[in-house]
Amino acid sequence: MVRLPPYAEAVRTAGPEAIGPEIGPAGAPATGPATGPVPTAAQGVPDTAVAVLEEFRGACLASGYTERHRRPVVSRHDPSVRYTNSTISVLKPLLSGGVSERAFLVQPALRLRNLDHVRRTGEMSPFGCSFMSFGALGPSGDAPGLTALARDLLVDRLGIPAHDVRLRVLADDLDLREAGVAAGLDVAPTTDTPGAFRHVFGMPGVTGRNANVALRGPRGWSDVANVIVIEEDGRAIGVELAFGVNMVLTQAMGLAHPVLAGPAAAALAHGVSDLIALDALSSAAVLAMEGVRPVARGRGQNYRSLLKLLGERTNGPAEVWRPAALAVAAAEERLRRHASPPADDVDELPPDQLAGTLEADLDRVC
Repeated sequence: MVRLPPYAEAVRTAGPEAIGPEIGPAGAPATGPATGPVPTAAQGVPDTAVAVLEEFRGACLASGYTERHRRPVVSRHDPSVRYTNSTISVLKPLLSGGVSERAFLVQPALRLRNLDHVRRTGEMSPFGCSFMSFGALGPSGDAPGLTALARDLLVDRLGIPAHDVRLRVLADDLDLREAGVAAGLDVAPTTDTPGAFRHVFGMPGVTGRNANVALRGPRGWSDVANVIVIEEDGRAIGVELAFGVNMVLTQAMGLAHPVLAGPAAAALAHGVSDLIALDALSSAAVLAMEGVRPVARGRGQNYRSLLKLLGERTNGPAEVWRPAALAVAAAEERLRRHASPPADDVDELPPDQLAGTLEADLDRVC
């Protein structure tokens, strides 16, 4: 069993005043610059993230799930998305005809909703763009088993107190409620915000009913995972368990924002503390790692926008933040060593080459 680092447990139990700026409604993560003890807690992010991934791998293997190969973040395997944004983006082929095998995956992922939010509002959203997703997929009767696996990971393997773990579920979804009870979780039925408990998969006729696994941190409850009953035209065809490392660490370690729970945290030691800049740097690193160029269209336009945003949020020429870029690149590469084995179409720049590419591209764009 992996216990949280001592400083993380101290932050978890100290209360909101110990971890920096205020947060928004409903337990949304903070969106201001990192302050207070957050950089100290963030020092433990790399080791704790690795521990979460390896404990998840161990839980899946012990439950009879087989590991699949990860795919590139720039999606060429799922036509419904531009970027791989979850494990199901890779595991979708297993849904055809109904899931008949048990598989799990640890997959680098990218969702640019924060970039869109910053463009629209000029402010940080409650989420970052890049993260490590991990999840499992099983046959239609696996909801109890995957719910139990989630509890096993969080409580038995990571040492999070059971009273800090809860399953939020729509009151009408009796099968998911029963799965939570059978797993020994505190089940919290609700009739509010039904849209938060429904999924779409970019496949005609395929939808999902989900329960949300929530963790209690110093600032309250926040969802960190979903247990999803996948249905095609109303008939169950599989069950998915979907996690994100950043959300787990944010709650478990009492961090102020999910961006501080990823490779971006490595830039804190080099003077980059603005959350928008941190997210832009780590997300740009992910795209540069896969060979995306800063051009005016398509994915290159997204990369170009991230670089321009980084230039706006950091003062000085690119060489000033090169050490931060190198640190983030190295942190991303280290985390990927604990992701699932890469498929043949995964081709990634090494950290030293990546930092130089980011510097040159920023000079070109800005």
